[in-house]
Amino acid sequence: MLKVLLVDDEAPILNNLNKVLPWQEMGMEVAGMARSGMEALRIAEAEAPDLVLCDIRMPVMDGLTFVSKLREMGLESEVLLLSGYQEFDYAREAIRLGVKEYICKPIHYEELGNKVRNIGAQIRSRQYKDKLYNSVPLFQELPAEENTSRKTPEQLMNQAAKYISERLHYDLGIEEVAGRIGISSSYFCLLFKNRFAMTFVEYVTQQRIEAAKVMLAGTDKSITAISAGVGYQERRYFTKVFQKQTGMTPKEYRDRSRSPEEH
Repeated sequence: MLKVLLVDDEAPILNNLNKVLPWQEMGMEVAGMARSGMEALRIAEAEAPDLVLCDIRMPVMDGLTFVSKLREMGLESEVLLLSGYQEFDYAREAIRLGVKEYICKPIHYEELGNKVRNIGAQIRSRQYKDKLYNSVPLFQELPAEENTSRKTPEQLMNQAAKYISERLHYDLGIEEVAGRIGISSSYFCLLFKNRFAMTFVEYVTQQRIEAAKVMLAGTDKSITAISAGVGYQERRYFTKVFQKQTGMTPKEYRDRSRSPEEH
């Protein structure tokens, strides 16, 4: 479970952030809540959160000062800023401090939930890459003498497709796969779109749903287990994606695949 720290000087917003978003279903837990930057720093030092949701405007210590102090402590927590302010200076300073996302108040919780899921995927992808690079056996899968420049675009994309198919249950990112086959992210995106006629995200989603369909039709695994098995920690979100791709819910697909003569 990823650790989350919530920071906002307004108690109603803080409580809403804690209660409205489906943290557990997103594979996260709220490790602490703070109504000031100073209190947030104390919690951050004790909990080392993976993700911080923080208001920009707070008394005594504003959100940007808090993030700056967070970096001084050596914490690389991802930060999502909440703000009613859209001045360029705030955005520029936020970028300098490594803040990748911010959302404007009043908060649209569905939009916020989508941003949190995306950031969570990035965090897990980074954590997976850290484990990968720190593991000698896995690191040795690609010999040092292998020269990717000698491979054709088709060979590179075949290698990428194989890597993706073997890791559908992980959070996959373009940088991870591109790095794995030894090319830049921009070149990877160009080759990928030319080869598969769709974006990386569309392809991964398609492959995950196809894998889920096989398991739904051929196994007795629960839908929750299948969801996690193809990279969706939140069953409700998996159902939404599955229905968008197939026109039916996972349960409807399972029932139909097992009773074809009735349809």
